[in-house]
Amino acid sequence: MVDQDGRERTASSRRHWLLLVATAPGLGVLANAAAGSGVVPRVIATREVGTSWNGDAYLAAGLPVVAVIAGLMLIRWWPWLLLAGSVLTAPAAATPYLDVLQSRPMVAHLGLAGAALVLVAVLAAAQELMDAGAPGAGAALAGCAAGAGLVGATFVGAGWLSRPWRPDSLQLALSAAAVAGGIVAVARLRGKPGRRIGVRVALAGVLATLVAFLPAVVTLERVAKLLEVSGNSLARRSYVMVGVLGLATLIIAALSAALAGMWAGVAALTAAMVQAGVAAPMLLGLSGVASHRTFAVLVALAGLAAGIAAGMTRWRSVLAMAGTVVSGLGVLVLVAATGGVPEKVVTQARWIPAGLLLALLVATVTCTVAASAPSATKSGALPAVLGPIVGGLAVGGREALTLTQLNDGQPEPSYLNAAHHMGSSSALLFVVALLVAFLAAARFLIAQRNEDTHSTPTPN
Repeated sequence: MVDQDGRERTASSRRHWLLLVATAPGLGVLANAAAGSGVVPRVIATREVGTSWNGDAYLAAGLPVVAVIAGLMLIRWWPWLLLAGSVLTAPAAATPYLDVLQSRPMVAHLGLAGAALVLVAVLAAAQELMDAGAPGAGAALAGCAAGAGLVGATFVGAGWLSRPWRPDSLQLALSAAAVAGGIVAVARLRGKPGRRIGVRVALAGVLATLVAFLPAVVTLERVAKLLEVSGNSLARRSYVMVGVLGLATLIIAALSAALAGMWAGVAALTAAMVQAGVAAPMLLGLSGVASHRTFAVLVALAGLAAGIAAGMTRWRSVLAMAGTVVSGLGVLVLVAATGGVPEKVVTQARWIPAGLLLALLVATVTCTVAASAPSATKSGALPAVLGPIVGGLAVGGREALTLTQLNDGQPEPSYLNAAHHMGSSSALLFVVALLVAFLAAARFLIAQRNEDTHSTPTPN
């Protein structure tokens, strides 16, 4: 009997390691998708609003939505989702080398849909690890899904350059590695299908995906009628449109989080707030290391590694609280040290402080998402909560924050406008520390109550 238990533990441990080896390359796909194709990395950017949508715009928004919904429905067979998503991203990564693909927008749209499938698959793998008795590895993998996006942001150079820097060969290699990982997952991770997702949680995830179509609904005419202002006046204040879009997105994403359940909703709020809170400091850090691109990638990877190490320990909640508080204070110190003009970090080429800020922010986001993940595992909710729900809350939060980044009612005509108003970012990071503490305390009290219930003797 002892030998049989030992063999079962060995087989389980081997599967855990194989799962990590197969899914880790998929993080490269998430990094590629987070970089985007604009001058601002997609992971910290806001959406365009106020323009009419054509068929291509609906296709660009609809394909990732269909991919997420299909992924949630087929979540039990996540190795196949990992392979399919990785294959869909390969043509987009090969576009710089194949002229025939450069004139086909569908290639980029399919790449985003593939990245959505990979995200769902990675989070499903994290859910499986946590269900199988490896909470540290599962939480760290969930944190990596967020941290990898910030690493991908370093693939974009300075926004004021005519052609932002992107390492095409690196992105192609990451995509190829993800395909190889998907093949390993399908070939070796056999056995019974994974955990089925709860119906209510699946509906919450589907509802959250609909925020992708809000830019087509929040039009200039409708917002002008709602606010009772002229369309011309509103057109001159595009930041108002961005803020209204963010508020509408937050409403729908918050409803999705509430539908997923109380603890899952708080976990989603925690993970989204930390990602929205680091957007402005990340923009400053990325701009500060724009002339030292290899250094930027290396320090971001170092921050990711530190976040993974912290997320795998039992002290992940304590370390996440420390990281968010230190990040919030660090941002305030940076503002004070530059005389209230953080842009000096960029204009005076202070790339070492900018790199240290990048590493700290990546580590903080990775560890914080890892700390919130255990609260989102009930009913197999992790892929839906940390996927579309957190995504909606995060992008809505970034867009709503633009309304706090004004001087006398107007934004500064600068690419680094958000970096001049980082007080709101610091406040969000401090609130995240409180939310992490709340989740940790709640899990501890629930565990203590369960132990007391099981230890109470049953009367004859």
